[in-house]
Amino acid sequence: MAPLTPPEITQIISDAALQVVSGLGMTEDVRLCIVYEEAHTLVPEWNSAVGDGDRAAANGTARAILQGRKYGMGCLLITQRTANVTKTILNQCNSVFAMRTFDDTGKEFLANYVGRSYADVLPNLSERHAIFFGRASQCEHPVLMRANDRAAFVQVFRAAHPPAVPGNNAAAPIV
Repeated sequence: MAPLTPPEITQIISDAALQVVSGLGMTEDVRLCIVYEEAHTLVPEWNSAVGDGDRAAANGTARAILQGRKYGMGCLLITQRTANVTKTILNQCNSVFAMRTFDDTGKEFLANYVGRSYADVLPNLSERHAIFFGRASQCEHPVLMRANDRAAFVQVFRAAHPPAVPGNNAAAPIV
């Protein structure tokens, strides 16, 4: 048996997830969200795919994502290279968080979502800042936002929710 590539494994998982949620019937409720971290390696654009198998796998994953929406299956694409992710999936994104980017191809793609003036700001964004736009926002225009600093978040969270004391049979703390 030949080894499977990441795009082929991604298609198998996406198809299996689609089969499960479609068996539950159509819904407007969210049932499942698949996270595609490093999406440019899992669902590559045709010119970024290593071979025909990866191109076919990316197309299969895109089909599962598109069909899965009516059954409550969504996805979260995370990538640093929008230019290398299949546009079939990217064009279906309802909400976009665009962080600092320097490549022209990525900026051009994002300009279609957030507008030219916002896309031109992307190379100058500070760490943990993003331009947010889409259905998940109540604003009609893109919003400049700052993401939480994990260390500050944990400090505030721990002040309100101190870790369990060892030996008292409490659940292990989540950090």
